[in-house]
Formats: sequence, structure tokens, C-alpha cells
Amino acid sequence: MKKIFLALLVLASVSCAIQTVKTETNYWRNRTFDEVWEASIAAVNDIEFTIDSMDRETGFIGAESGRYILGGDAPPRLSIMIREFDNNVMVDCKVLQKEQLVDVFGIGKKIMREFMFALNQNLNTN
Repeated sequence: MKKIFLALLVLASVSCAIQTVKTETNYWRNRTFDEVWEASIAAVNDIEFTIDSMDRETGFIGAESGRYILGGDAPPRLSIMIREFDNNVMVDCKVLQKEQLVDVFGIGKKIMREFMFALNQNLNTN
């Protein structure tokens, strides 16, 4: 009985700190930081996320979706870092889903694909 109680206690404490993270990094050649920065802001808006923090100097954009996923207490978050080096611009994008043990229905992967597609579309129209 003590082992079952202990196992339940450990499971309950771990479940409070669980989040899934999906990450993707892409590089663009012969693009400026400014082009990718503006296209990233447009892409976030295109996928209907709301930017709640950004710092152009560090290349950070933080955004949140208004959509809650399957009873979760927190909507998905998007964390984007943009850096320029050697005629390349790197975009590192993370989708954070708090209180999700697994990527339910592949939502994190879908958000990542939507963002990268929108970013490519915005860069190709410039």
C-alpha cells in the first residue's frame, strides 16, 4: 500500500511540471535580419498567435495562442529566436505546451509547420 501511495505521489508531483516542446531551426541565406524579423512577425500573425513579448536587439519573439488544447490550463506558446551570422539568418522556433505529457493530436508539430510555412511565404513575397 505504501508503494502505491508513493508511486501516486511521485506521479502527481511530476505531472505538475510536464510540458512538451517541439523545436525546429531553419537558416536563410542572403536574407537580412530585418527581412526575417518582419516576416516572422507577419508569420506569427498569420497563424493567429498573439505576440506578447519581443526584443529586436536580442532577436526574441514570444507569442501565445488563444486556443486551449484538450482541457489544458495553458494555451500553446511560441518562442522564436532570430540571429544573423555570415550572410545567414537563423530562426530557432519552439512550441511549448504546458501540462501536456504528449503532443496531443500532433498540435505542436502542426503549429511549427504552420509557422515555418507562413514564414517562407512572407519571405518569398519580399
